[in-house]
Amino acid sequence: MKKIFVAIVSVFMTFGAFAETDKAWVASAEKYLNSITGLTGDFVQTNKGKKEKGTFSMLRPGRVRLDYKNMPIQLMADGADLYFYDKSLDQITTVPLTSTPAGILVRKKIDLQNADINVVDTAVGKTTFALKMNLRGQEGLGTMVMVFNKKPVSLNAWTIIDAVGNKTDVAFSNLKNKTDFGKNYFQIQRHKTVSTSGGDDFYD
Repeated sequence: MKKIFVAIVSVFMTFGAFAETDKAWVASAEKYLNSITGLTGDFVQTNKGKKEKGTFSMLRPGRVRLDYKNMPIQLMADGADLYFYDKSLDQITTVPLTSTPAGILVRKKIDLQNADINVVDTAVGKTTFALKMNLRGQEGLGTMVMVFNKKPVSLNAWTIIDAVGNKTDVAFSNLKNKTDFGKNYFQIQRHKTVSTSGGDDFYD
């Protein structure tokens, strides 16, 4: 799976001009994403050659949790913002949930064709397909690539390329449906907030 993921993402990284998007694959991804209520599984994040492992959970609408195994860092979304929680400092920083791939996954209604999400290219491999996208009006902030397995359609990985070209890959494994999370599973219990951006209505 990893080799397929690297190959399909490298297509987007290599070429400067892209073909017209394949609407059938966009529609397949949209249908799958709207069919999900909750997921849990494992992930491997790669950034500048450094790999970090952890566990991933999501519950629509609006809730996400990533726990890193070897770092005192937790990413949490409660339906308004995405919180970067440094446990060693008992401190968080927030970013708009809308600006992240996780934010796209947990919207109440996911529209990849007519809303603010702009799919600019598709690529298809033997067993996977990928969508390259950005947010309309925020194209200069970077792009996201979401990779899906083809049969059955399911989440495989995502890549974030920021405004200066830094790339972070997240590959998923052992994903399964789950909705019976604990009452406070998507809540940070203790923190000092250092910045707050406010939420939006995509998760209401």
